[in-house]
Amino acid sequence: IYLSRRLTKPVLALSRAVDQVAGGRYDVDVPELRSGDEIALLADRFREMTQRLAEASALERNFLMTVSHELRTPLTAIRGHVDALREGLAEDAEMRDASLGVIRTETDRLARLVGDLLDLAKLEADRFALLDEEVDLARLLEQAYQGFAEESRRRAIDYERSVDGAPLIVSDGDRLLQVVSNLLENAFEWTPDGGRIALRCEARPGGTLAVSVNDTGPGIPPEERDRIFRPFWSKNGQGTGLGLAIARELAQALGGRLELDSEVGSGSTFTLVLPATLGPAPRRRQGGLQPAAQR
Repeated sequence: IYLSRRLTKPVLALSRAVDQVAGGRYDVDVPELRSGDEIALLADRFREMTQRLAEASALERNFLMTVSHELRTPLTAIRGHVDALREGLAEDAEMRDASLGVIRTETDRLARLVGDLLDLAKLEADRFALLDEEVDLARLLEQAYQGFAEESRRRAIDYERSVDGAPLIVSDGDRLLQVVSNLLENAFEWTPDGGRIALRCEARPGGTLAVSVNDTGPGIPPEERDRIFRPFWSKNGQGTGLGLAIARELAQALGGRLELDSEVGSGSTFTLVLPATLGPAPRRRQGGLQPAAQR
């Protein structure tokens, strides 16, 4: 009877915890077992699972709240300026141009957010079409650089680049531009006014290329260096937490990887490492991304 109770008591406790998790509650009380047997191992693994589920649920709630805010803000601005134009409150040409400018800016902001959400959905579904084409990497990096030139001037950021040695490679130019732009956007988001951001490209041994974005932001603590690449994660509610997650997934889809070197108080360097593959004939590659376990 004693042995039977000793065996069944933790099993029944785990069973009750499973029922709670099945009902959507992740703050369950999993018993601490010190026996060291299979049941204790099962309890430890189940506790880890509930902690991960609770974290994922919290991240998803935070994401939904952030996206709701990100959608509401531009929609409110657009509605206000449209009403002003319809009611004739913007009387002179200068006021109308200003209102139309705001509408265009907020519409672009909405388009970027929706595009990120669609990309994330495709990445999670492992359904993504990539184009193999000859890409002038120097021109592409110059395009990415110029996309933030006005912001750097407005915020007095020392913005530099060194991409003259970038070769021709075979890749998907649009997706490669998206990765670099996401890295630059992240750098500008965290770099204070008057700081420094550098975009560089260099060849590495072993036939690879390294495109790096260096900033003088606050740096990233070691415990957050993995989480910043997770979908839905954003620190202090800044952004939607999609840019770096999409950048890493796309880097892997393009045959490369993202590296991070950061020191708290001294800034961060994100490096996109790519195979320096040359080839003449562009062709379309169909198929989805490999599951994470296979990459």
